[in-house]
Amino acid sequence: MTWMSKLKQIQAKARELARSGKFYGWRPIEFELLFEDGISEAREWLNRATTQDELDRICRKARTRRAHPSANRAA
Repeated sequence: MTWMSKLKQIQAKARELARSGKFYGWRPIEFELLFEDGISEAREWLNRATTQDELDRICRKARTRRAHPSANRAA
């Protein structure tokens, strides 16, 4: 697997974890990803403020949906 494909795989996994609603932010996601193949390729991406903000935002949105499932049906 190439460096770029490993990076894309980690990016997809990080966003998937964030959308799950089981994580409070990027730090627990980063910890979870430590056990994934390709984490060394993604380290720079994970350390960017824009990435951290994106993952935090996705986590907040997913946790809100999980906490208030009836609000999703109304939309």
